[in-house]
Amino acid sequence: MLTPTRLKIVLLLVLIIALTAWSKLRLIGPGDHEPQRWRVDEYPGFQKK
Repeated sequence: MLTPTRLKIVLLLVLIIALTAWSKLRLIGPGDHEPQRWRVDEYPGFQKK
């Protein structure tokens, strides 16, 4: 079932996921939560080529 090798791998993966989540949350600034909307005439898909 959980051999020492598998336990080490699971703990390493949990550590990597926790570190990644912590660093991502730490880098979020207050401006990241503002809605980012484009005006219709500025949207690249609607501009004339």
